[in-house]
Amino acid sequence: MQFVIRRVIPAIGGVFSFAAAAVVVPACGNNCSDDGFAGSQSLETCQAMSLSDSNGPSDSNSDSASAGPASASNSDSQTASDSAGSDSNSDSNSSAGTDSNSDSNSNSDSNSATDSSSNSNSNSNSNSNSNSNTNGETETGSDTEEICGANVLFAPTEPYVVVLVDQSGSMTQNFSGQTRWEAVYEALFDQDVGVVAQYESQVHFGLSLYTSFNGFDFGECPVMAETPVALNNSAAMDALYSQNVPEDDTPTGEAIDAVVPTLLALPDDGPKVIVLATDGEPDSCAEPDPQNGQAVSVAAAANAYTAGVQVFVISVGNDVSDQHLQDLANAGLGQMAPDDAEFWKANDSQGLVDAFNTIINGVRDCKLALNVEVVDGMESECRVTINDDEVPYEDPDGWQLNAPDEIELVGDACVAIQEGEVKVVIECACEAIIE
Repeated sequence: MQFVIRRVIPAIGGVFSFAAAAVVVPACGNNCSDDGFAGSQSLETCQAMSLSDSNGPSDSNSDSASAGPASASNSDSQTASDSAGSDSNSDSNSSAGTDSNSDSNSNSDSNSATDSSSNSNSNSNSNSNSNSNTNGETETGSDTEEICGANVLFAPTEPYVVVLVDQSGSMTQNFSGQTRWEAVYEALFDQDVGVVAQYESQVHFGLSLYTSFNGFDFGECPVMAETPVALNNSAAMDALYSQNVPEDDTPTGEAIDAVVPTLLALPDDGPKVIVLATDGEPDSCAEPDPQNGQAVSVAAAANAYTAGVQVFVISVGNDVSDQHLQDLANAGLGQMAPDDAEFWKANDSQGLVDAFNTIINGVRDCKLALNVEVVDGMESECRVTINDDEVPYEDPDGWQLNAPDEIELVGDACVAIQEGEVKVVIECACEAIIE
């Protein structure tokens, strides 16, 4: 008997999503296919049938026991046989030509080929056991098997992402035929290519715009415009972005510091991420001019990572030095040279779209959390298919078991569910699952 865990994963615009629950369905008896794995079917009760035939001198015992309210089963049989010495009282002994058949399927029937009468009383919901002994040579037993089934949850983690956009005056500069500010808007909200427009149902997005007033005339730094972080948040983020215009300074470090508590206050069921899009060297609230806030920005990114928030860096244009971008990326992802973290430097609109898409797809992982456990050492008794094609276990482009209750698709298998409309099926043998 097999567990069959099934989930259909619809995708829109290259994004996959999971429903809340899958059903583990048992396969019983002849419903199993030749390879031992069952096809799709409704949850059913597994039943076992036992048949024992004996010819020749036999000793036959038939006992029927039933479970349930006020359940009882008694069998009294008096037998007179034309054969010499045939006698039966609950146990049937016959010297010749006795055939004894015992069938068990919730009710117990016992028939003897000799002249016999048998009375059997059994409640309708009974479990029955049948034992047949033929001269001590044969014994067969049968128990009705229990249902193997459970509701199983498996879904990818949904990341929490704040898009942190530099709102300083330099964002009005030309960027492949439009302003940098307009190019970022398109990369986020365009219905065909915008990362937020595409992924808003799978990623908890929020928007934070940051600047400060030149000389801090109003005593506020950083100046932040923000939306809450939520699924299906594209319209609210679009509205906020459209209501603001670039002006003044670039206090990047303080803006990172301001966003981190927002992310930390959210549930811990997904990665927490800041995607920083900036076009210039940072200044700071303490020293707005000149733009020497690099150390403050790097320290803020490092503190964010230590607190549990990753920081990814996109340069809009070429005004930010590669060294500062690398230092900021390393701090935000907890990496140190020579194993440098990746940062993105976009020189045109398509480069900006590609940068956002690469980052968001990277944080949308392919881990499937189960509410059952796979038995240690029995991973090979499970099978994973994507669109009916089996993906191998412990393969760079297959699947792996991170924990007894977590499967991860890796390599090409992960890319398949991130980029297309797919159906994922997980099948495990009953003995490989702990509920």
